[in-house]
Parts: sequence; C-alpha cells; structure tokens
Amino acid sequence: MAMSVTVRKKPKVWIEPGCIVCRACEQICPEVFEVTEETCIVRPDADASDADTVREAAQACPVEVIRVG
Repeated sequence: MAMSVTVRKKPKVWIEPGCIVCRACEQICPEVFEVTEETCIVRPDADASDADTVREAAQACPVEVIRVG
C-alpha cells in the first residue's frame, strides 16, 4: 500500500510599485514583509511557508500591490 505525502510549496511573493507604507503586511506577517521609509520589501531570507498568513497580508493591503503566486 502506497503512502500519500502532502507537499506544501512556499508561495512566490512579490510587491508591485505603489506601496503607501501603511505597515499592514508587516504587522500581519513580519517574517516575510519589511516596511522601509518609502516602500515595503519581501525579506531576502523570508520563510513564506505559512501561505495562509502571507495571503492574509496580501488581502489586507489597501492598495493591492502584494502578489502571491
């Protein structure tokens, strides 16, 4: 009998131009998002394995610039 294995892929996350520096994404998912004075970035060492939290942060973005693929 073969065993079933579930593999969770880390989502690809990026930010398009237009961030208004509201900090919502950073408050929801600080391990992935870092807000600077001018914009938000995806941390280079980000662990985006919690896809639900990353998607929650994207949905909270008031200008809808966070993309999750």
